[in-house]
Amino acid sequence: MIKGRLLGTISLCAFLLFSCSKEMSTETDSPNNSCNYAPYSQGSSFTYLNVNQSKDSTTYTLTVNGDTTINGNVYRKIGDDKVFMCSGCTNGVYTQIASILSFDGYTAADLRLTYLNDFLPVGSSWTDTISVTNDSITSTAVLQYTIMEKGGNRMVNGKGYTDVITVQTDASTTVMNTMLPLGTISTNYYAKGIGLIESDQHQDTTTLVGYTLNKKSL
Repeated sequence: MIKGRLLGTISLCAFLLFSCSKEMSTETDSPNNSCNYAPYSQGSSFTYLNVNQSKDSTTYTLTVNGDTTINGNVYRKIGDDKVFMCSGCTNGVYTQIASILSFDGYTAADLRLTYLNDFLPVGSSWTDTISVTNDSITSTAVLQYTIMEKGGNRMVNGKGYTDVITVQTDASTTVMNTMLPLGTISTNYYAKGIGLIESDQHQDTTTLVGYTLNKKSL
């Protein structure tokens, strides 16, 4: 499994490695700050704990550090000294830029993924269609996101969160013109006013252990 830092599909799931080039141009305009499930104001930081199946753990802190423009869209840069993530939000539609995706032998690159639509009701789904490669064979894969719960409560590392949206992500791919399900690849929990608080996968779990919000830049 590719080592990753989560935002939310993080910002999608633990097998995503998100990256924004430091050489990309920056703009003064910021993403829509009314998006309550991605309060990524300049200087805010989020510390996560990742635990894998072997019980090995890693703690890391992601800090918001300016904006970047990719294909005309403005994203917030969030990361540490090893990796940057790109997160954008407009009118309740949350997107990320993923440089690498790997799951069950399939890989894809240079992706723009929509990991949350906070205005949709429980049971609603949407999809991202991407091109993936397995043993040099390229095919089409579909990521389906489903809102499992809204307005819920979630206890994470001893802290209770309210107004939580739960999003389940399932994957499938085309094999010989037949769509083959790959199963659930992640279940993510987003708290209003905070963002991603937990991401569960088969291989590991990532949870929020602390955060600092810079409200002056909201």
